[in-house]
Amino acid sequence: MHAHRTQSALTAAIALSAALAAPTQAQTTPASPLHARIAPVVAGMYPSLETLYKDLHAHPEIAFQEVKTAARMAEEMRKLGFEVTEKIGKTGVVAIYKNGPGPTVMVRTELDALPMEEKTGLPYASKVKTEWNGRETFVAHSCGHDIHMASWVGTARTLLAVKDQWKGTLMFVAQPAEEGTSGAKAMIADGLFKRFPLPDYAFALHTSPSPYGHVGYRIGAITSNSDSMEITFKGQGGHGSAPDKTIDPIAIAARFVTDVQTVVSREKDPAEFGVVTVGAIQGG
Repeated sequence: MHAHRTQSALTAAIALSAALAAPTQAQTTPASPLHARIAPVVAGMYPSLETLYKDLHAHPEIAFQEVKTAARMAEEMRKLGFEVTEKIGKTGVVAIYKNGPGPTVMVRTELDALPMEEKTGLPYASKVKTEWNGRETFVAHSCGHDIHMASWVGTARTLLAVKDQWKGTLMFVAQPAEEGTSGAKAMIADGLFKRFPLPDYAFALHTSPSPYGHVGYRIGAITSNSDSMEITFKGQGGHGSAPDKTIDPIAIAARFVTDVQTVVSREKDPAEFGVVTVGAIQGG
């Protein structure tokens, strides 16, 4: 499953490489010869990218703690000849490659993992623990950022392998703390678009459980932005044999879990995307 997800993400990297390379040769180079040139390049690097992915998967780091992960991404970019700047927005990385006059194209990945335990049983499963918000927690790449980073490196390698097909500046950005802790804001506050070229185009990808070998896209927003809240239901205790003498917060909370879904079905424009999820409930 994970290998298929990785290769599917790399398919997206091929598509991105072709999209970036095609405009400068649109009138002289058909897309199919370019794809034929890119495909063996990606196939040849796949074993090393899979190794990179598994290493990143086994050694995740949480938001703003991605020191080793960021250093690994910086090392990969330097090997390719990029001019690399580290510690942008604390642990972010910016890599610049200039290939003559032309547009500036930004390609972005995330660095961080999530504070949760991995239970996949994979040979390269994460067993990492760290301190976070004053407590010890497991850490795991449960949102695919390990795959994104491997694809990011693969895209850079591929674009440089066909650099005779395009002109311009590549701006590869590795963002810390994507999972809700303002990593993008930290990089911007640290001068991301003042210290480095302002991109004309920006690309990123995200894994999904879509069919193997497929790339999905849409006009407008395609991924969710999340917010969260904690709700406390207060009741009045009593004996389980006499619920009529109590105010039962568990029953009220259970009713809320189902009723809150009407926010999506009755309160939201049906043409707009939205999800309400109750991720945890505790009572008693």
